[in-house]
Amino acid sequence: MPVMDEFKKEREAMKNGTPKQKLAYFWDYYKWHVIISVIVLVTAVSFIYQAVTRKSVALYALLLNAAEYNFMEDNSKNTAAFAEYADIDENKFDIMYDTSVQLGTVDDYTSAQKLMVYIAAAELDVMVSDSDSLTKYAYQGNFHDLRQILTEEQLSAYQDFFYYIDGAVVDEISAASKGGNYDFVPEYADPRRPEDMENPVPAGLFLQENSPLLQDYSFRNDQVVVSVLINTERPEQALNFVDFLMQGE
Repeated sequence: MPVMDEFKKEREAMKNGTPKQKLAYFWDYYKWHVIISVIVLVTAVSFIYQAVTRKSVALYALLLNAAEYNFMEDNSKNTAAFAEYADIDENKFDIMYDTSVQLGTVDDYTSAQKLMVYIAAAELDVMVSDSDSLTKYAYQGNFHDLRQILTEEQLSAYQDFFYYIDGAVVDEISAASKGGNYDFVPEYADPRRPEDMENPVPAGLFLQENSPLLQDYSFRNDQVVVSVLINTERPEQALNFVDFLMQGE
């Protein structure tokens, strides 16, 4: 029997079939259409729900090579103090403390790539790290010269805590890169000794031992620095965070 004749015969039979038979026929012939339609609908609803309910980010702080002392506890307690300090409604805004980037580990390449993407995409507002891990990124020009973003009052209050880089070395690195000299090895001066630099630039602040962040997170050494990303899209909150960390207990 030709296929079309068989199809017409089945259609005629379904007209007189029971509801159960009609349902079975429909499921046999259209089940994949139904399944795919349901998947598409659920995906669309989920996407719309997430887009509508997703909170805006008030601050994104990358804690480079950091670990939480009590990593099993709810991280929200670590952000609550800053939310209160900066008068941020956590029901409407997220405060991100990101410890996922760990350099010098088995995931070094992945972490380095992730950090490059974060910086290029202007996701980050501030970076907090031990001074050694920060050096490379500071000399790549990723951080603000604090003299350009802090008030005179802040500069006076924080001058003893400046983390310096040598602007002359930054220029040397840039020139070597543009000239294709990838074997160039820069010499970094002690970030606490601007007098040894040709062009000292304050690119961060050393945190005091009683800084709030250091009560909940450990870093690879005791010389912990906070820097403001030069392409931050939330500079006001970034500076609020700097003040928060520098206030101590």
